Amino acid sequence: MVTDLDESTAFYEDVVGLETDRVEEGNVEFATGESTLVLESDFDPEVLDAFGLDEPGDERGRGVIVAIEVEGPEEVDAVCERAQAAGETVRMEPTDVDWGRRMALLADPDDYTIEISAPLS
Repeated sequence: MVTDLDESTAFYEDVVGLETDRVEEGNVEFATGESTLVLESDFDPEVLDAFGLDEPGDERGRGVIVAIEVEGPEEVDAVCERAQAAGETVRMEPTDVDWGRRMALLADPDDYTIEISAPLS
């Protein structure tokens, strides 16, 4: 869940480069290929309770990493360039890691850590 749906939607569209798949009142979905990323600005306390979840607090991004695979290593660099140009936080610059990927870490508007990565070959 996000605190500002418009700001978060813009981040995932303009910085990460995802395309909006569906928009509803309080809900935006991005088709990412093999999964769907859903941002929600509202929540029903009864639904959260039914799933044994607490209402989101001030530390929404704590301990969460959302991994998004992009087309190739060059796109990892491009996402980071867009993030920097937009004044967003890049937690880890694009790096080739030992397990054969190029990856970077960003912070989204709610401080969730977003891994952007692609296979090197």
